[in-house]
Amino acid sequence: MKKQYFLLLAGAAILCACNSKNTTAALQVSEPNDTIVQTATQENEAAEQPDMTAPEINPNAAGLITLSQCPTTDKHLSVKLSEDNDEAVICYDGKELQTISDKEGGLVAAGGEVPIYFMDANFDGFTDIFIGPGESRTYSTLLLWNNEKQEFERVGTLSEPTLQGFMLCPESKCVFEGGSSSAFAFDITLSTWEGNKLKKSEHLTVVSGPEAYGNNGVSNKYTLKGTDNSVTVSTDDISRLPELWQKAVEIYDL
Repeated sequence: MKKQYFLLLAGAAILCACNSKNTTAALQVSEPNDTIVQTATQENEAAEQPDMTAPEINPNAAGLITLSQCPTTDKHLSVKLSEDNDEAVICYDGKELQTISDKEGGLVAAGGEVPIYFMDANFDGFTDIFIGPGESRTYSTLLLWNNEKQEFERVGTLSEPTLQGFMLCPESKCVFEGGSSSAFAFDITLSTWEGNKLKKSEHLTVVSGPEAYGNNGVSNKYTLKGTDNSVTVSTDDISRLPELWQKAVEIYDL
């Protein structure tokens, strides 16, 4: 009888020990691994972010990039404009990403089909979108990708840069804009980026001939002004302009 009693006690002890091990193992399995969870979350967030790597565009012989050199299609992005050109729906891989609208002034001032270009306009490595012809006496819209906010930000309205004659200089990380100011004068500005704003650094006025000097307040064909609007070069000889400006004048075919 005592032997049976001791056997029962031993069996109960073994059973308790097994249950204790199973409970501990279950608790260990149920405890989350913070490192694994955090890594998985980071990978998922990275996978959800759109690939906005800018297209590779080789500058022309002058070291500049004109709109005509920029691609009009992108491997991920597409843009659909409204009939009145006052709203742009941006899609990524066919899914709506963002809508940009301007019901008052519109996004562009151009008749007919509006061209759309993809580029790295502010030299940060991400794809930006240029909507409009970028021609003289028109205005266009430039959308810069803000990678931190994961959205496009608009540059260019009737009261901001009109983006006429838009041209990039990757080496100097600057932007040219140029357009006719009258029948006898052509104005070109050279700007650099401050955040998502263009800050004018220099301005060149090119007039057709001496008969137009007085009306445009100049005394030579080429008049270059600095940031303080003071004249730095006034000449009829293009070779006296800085080399970058000579290249710009050549591209604008002045």
